[in-house]
Amino acid sequence: MFSFFIIISTSCFASEEILLDCANSFIMTYRANKSAPFKNLLQNSKAILIFPSVKKIGFLFGGMSGKGIMVLDPVGNNKEILTVGIGGGSLGLQVGYSDSTLVLFILNSAIISDIKDSKIVISTDANFAFGDINGGYKDIKDFQFSKDIYAYATDSGFFAGASFGGAVISLTNEHFRKNGYGYLQLQNALNGFGE
Repeated sequence: MFSFFIIISTSCFASEEILLDCANSFIMTYRANKSAPFKNLLQNSKAILIFPSVKKIGFLFGGMSGKGIMVLDPVGNNKEILTVGIGGGSLGLQVGYSDSTLVLFILNSAIISDIKDSKIVISTDANFAFGDINGGYKDIKDFQFSKDIYAYATDSGFFAGASFGGAVISLTNEHFRKNGYGYLQLQNALNGFGE
């Protein structure tokens, strides 16, 4: 009986930790990309995906993996939060190690359906924008969102030769308490941008 309690407690703490990490990562990624139109992206997003740690390692063969969350209806009153994973492998001229925080703004509902139904592969032909999308725009209100996914990251380490092409995003089976501290901190982080 005692070991069952320890397993359940550990599971609850792990889910709280991922929510706290995601809340912190969202804020840190915003601070690292201050010229990005986070508020407008958040208001136009059908969902956001937050990965507090996406690790990539490679020397000819490469791989990447990370755990995070997908927030459906991020500025609405009916937020739904699901746990997701990202992973992939590659072969080619590459070397290094990096650990990145990754925030994806999803503007296309079909992508959400693909993730929920099974999984989605972000390939090199995906309608995808990475990094500073605000360059050259004087007024954010004039900015037209033309991509399905906008991605922002903070990086540590060095990795050369690989990209997100071929990364698989899928649902995981982790659960969390909607009245827990991690959930509330995530709500506070998102609500600070959605107003």
